[in-house]
Amino acid sequence: MTFGKALLRFLVCMAVGWVFMYLAPVQWFYMEFLPFSFLLLMGLVTFGVCGLGWPFAAPMGILWKPNNRIFPGILMCAVWILVALILKWFVGNVYPKMPMTPWFGIIVFGVTLWYTFDGVGPHPFKQAWANWLFATVLIMVFSIIIWSICVDLKGTPAEKAPFNPNGFFQADWWFGFCVWVIVWIQVWGFPMCFQGWPFYKLPKPLFQIVLAIVCVLLGYIFWAGGLALGISPTFWFGAVAASMIGWSLMHSVAFEFAPFAKYRQPKRGVLNFILEEVVLTFVWIMVLRIILQPMLIKVQAAGLPFDINQLSAFFTLHVVAVALLIHQFFFMRAPLPIPGPALGPDQVPGE
Repeated sequence: MTFGKALLRFLVCMAVGWVFMYLAPVQWFYMEFLPFSFLLLMGLVTFGVCGLGWPFAAPMGILWKPNNRIFPGILMCAVWILVALILKWFVGNVYPKMPMTPWFGIIVFGVTLWYTFDGVGPHPFKQAWANWLFATVLIMVFSIIIWSICVDLKGTPAEKAPFNPNGFFQADWWFGFCVWVIVWIQVWGFPMCFQGWPFYKLPKPLFQIVLAIVCVLLGYIFWAGGLALGISPTFWFGAVAASMIGWSLMHSVAFEFAPFAKYRQPKRGVLNFILEEVVLTFVWIMVLRIILQPMLIKVQAAGLPFDINQLSAFFTLHVVAVALLIHQFFFMRAPLPIPGPALGPDQVPGE
């Protein structure tokens, strides 16, 4: 796909996301949709990557054809939302018997990306449905275990709730830490930025173990280091880290590493990192400070405790990224050209 078409698609997704975020009822969007959207993000990855489009979309879905992408995409959206609602019901009524919260959601998001993109998954079985089911169960089980051990809701409105696990880390600190761990999971994720370089050269499972440790350590260093320097927590995770996560994804999915796909790793990764995590992150933060002002006014009028930095994270990851991935995975970019296989770290276009 040409850069012009890629840019047009991105701008359309961005515009649709802006309208959705602006028109959505304020209380519903921030108090209901946002916590729930962590399960939607999980489902986009488990259906789109782990399940390879099962049950309806490309390449493993039963209805997909190059000239039939809209109807399978609509069915995929219905299945995707239904599964997310079932998981929400499970969390609320079976275990851990609580409403979806951002503190639990960020764990689900992080485990999803770790399993799928950093070498742990995502295709241990031959059947697409088995890969999707295994990923879904594993992600939820790991997320519940981590939640039960790590999170303490002290200092939050849910401090005295019966579902407070009273874990090792205060929930708000834990949230920012998880966001920064996800930054590095994305930076080294197979389809993004460094594409696993240089860790993928290590034998399994050493490569997965070392990469996971590095992501956690760097997440801690950047989160704790930023706080020690007196940087605003919401700016550090909401504006900076969330934008870094968003652009490592969007540069890969929307723009296919342009203009650096012609290079192999690590040159491709170094140039990607400079563009995504420095240049585009800075520009994106500045742009969102302008275009999200109408949303900020609505939030302040409703008395909700969110600032422009948090709104930037919501718009980037829970709105624009969702719209982009729906179009990419479920609709196979219809009516634009069908996405091809992702380039490997040692490949260049045309090989």
